[in-house]
Amino acid sequence: MTIKEAVENCRNSKLSDWELVEYAQHLIHNNMAYSYNNSFDMPAKAFEKGKGYCWQQAKVLQKVLCALGFHCYLVYATRNAIPEKQFEGIKIKAHTSGHVWCRVNINSIEKDVCLGNISNKPGKIHFKPLSKVRRWNWFVSIWCYWGSAYINHKRLKEINRLKNRNNR
Repeated sequence: MTIKEAVENCRNSKLSDWELVEYAQHLIHNNMAYSYNNSFDMPAKAFEKGKGYCWQQAKVLQKVLCALGFHCYLVYATRNAIPEKQFEGIKIKAHTSGHVWCRVNINSIEKDVCLGNISNKPGKIHFKPLSKVRRWNWFVSIWCYWGSAYINHKRLKEINRLKNRNNR
């Protein structure tokens, strides 16, 4: 799926306001699995591939929502309590990590919107920020692009090690 197709799909839903934001959130979540192995893809390319990590997912959501006329921007916290989850059949223990998501404003009401869990909806996120939530900026985007690629490589290596151990 492309960003343009996602925008058209959202427009065709005939929804508005927070219902449309939630629709877009779930549409992108269902068409973009969380991934550690395509860190260098730009968000649009990651979406077309159907996989990406938090920055790529959040940026796709931002592009779709902005195209639909919403005011939104990316935010991040360098430390977040991320709950335990399953990833490709491997249990990922609860941990602390940096994370990126969208903040959407409709009629002066701001809500956090994150694709990281299917049960998320506008204003309900699956993690807890432990450090100050800040607005995304160019400096952070450079750090996130290179730093996340390194961290994702390490995480994928550990996941593959666990998969190999489980397959023995």
